[in-house]
Amino acid sequence: MSQDSPAANFRNRIRQWALRRQGPDHLPLTLAARRIYILPTAAGWTFALLVVVMFVAAMNYGNGLAMLLAFWLGGFLMVAMVQTQRTLAGGQLLSASAAPAFAGEPVLLQLQLTTRGAIADLTLTLDQDSRWASHMPSQSSSDTLLLPVPTRRRGPWRAPVICLSSQAPFGLFRTWTWLSLDVATVVYPRAVGDLPIPEVAGDQGGAEHLTSGQDELAWLRDFREGDSPRQVAWKAYARGAPLLVREYRSSSSVSRDFDFATLPIADTEIRLSQLARWVVDAAARAENWSLRLPGRAPLHGAGPDHLQQCLQDLALFDLREPAR
Repeated sequence: MSQDSPAANFRNRIRQWALRRQGPDHLPLTLAARRIYILPTAAGWTFALLVVVMFVAAMNYGNGLAMLLAFWLGGFLMVAMVQTQRTLAGGQLLSASAAPAFAGEPVLLQLQLTTRGAIADLTLTLDQDSRWASHMPSQSSSDTLLLPVPTRRRGPWRAPVICLSSQAPFGLFRTWTWLSLDVATVVYPRAVGDLPIPEVAGDQGGAEHLTSGQDELAWLRDFREGDSPRQVAWKAYARGAPLLVREYRSSSSVSRDFDFATLPIADTEIRLSQLARWVVDAAARAENWSLRLPGRAPLHGAGPDHLQQCLQDLALFDLREPAR
């Protein structure tokens, strides 16, 4: 159904009304009954229709047993509604967090919560841009729900409105609540690029050639677009392992210089992606490197913390609008 359809616009208005009614969400959050909504599912409407038909037929033919069964099934329907609503009512959302990701890859939104029902009975779905649900199933473990949220571009990222729902225990009703959480992270540029990593100036120039005879094998990592076939661990691949690439740790101290201004690329986003690829590769090789961006002080260092700082600077370079 189109986002601009009357039904989609109506649903979006209802959602906005509900978000204004319940106010901002602050953790830890208790899911009060006033913010939980419930409607029959397709199976629930069918069940209710059958009960009505059975009751009308029992009245028409004066069948007391059929009428008793219709009342019993009607009572069961009411109990199912209460039990479904209780799956969420009174639950507590204890914490919410999101880890950084590269553009084009999902940000993993993690929610820790406790409810009366089983955590496996709950579902997290996106509910943004007038979409009723993205039908993105969550993965559950213990008291934690994980929702991968797609990303399209780099920059600061804030969690969209999400829908926490359940159809347990009978599948006759769907109960849900909307969550507007103050969760933020950053989306890095895509770490892709075809340009070779810059040479090391001076006497260290030979140190950047990574061969199995001169350098120590550090680890194996997943294959990425642009990797040389010569670095692929073909023997491991032949044994059924995924496509992996050998990474070596240089035996001598190496310091590389990654400068935005010297890249022979016109497009800013492609430049940032190339720089992201270089800093990721340099970190995998346990090398030192410097990152130079216009209008910012150069970053010098090595290791995971330096990598995170460089990627964050690349993600926020010349940006004003949050990423989605």
